[in-house]
Amino acid sequence: MTVTLDLPQEIDARLTAEAQACGVPLSDFVLDFIINHYQDEQGRHTAETRLDDPQPPISSTQLRKNLGLDS
Repeated sequence: MTVTLDLPQEIDARLTAEAQACGVPLSDFVLDFIINHYQDEQGRHTAETRLDDPQPPISSTQLRKNLGLDS
């Protein structure tokens, strides 16, 4: 997919400078930035969902058994 963005000049300059400092093309830098932001948002959503539905604690022994690490 191709996306064209009309960014404010100061943001464009900042992204360009950061991409150059990392030694990567601007398009790669922006793509990585978007992907990392999206993954962070997914992680935050997962954490918030789990906080909304807390489960009772289990012992490390029970966790190992649940994971099949102990026979």
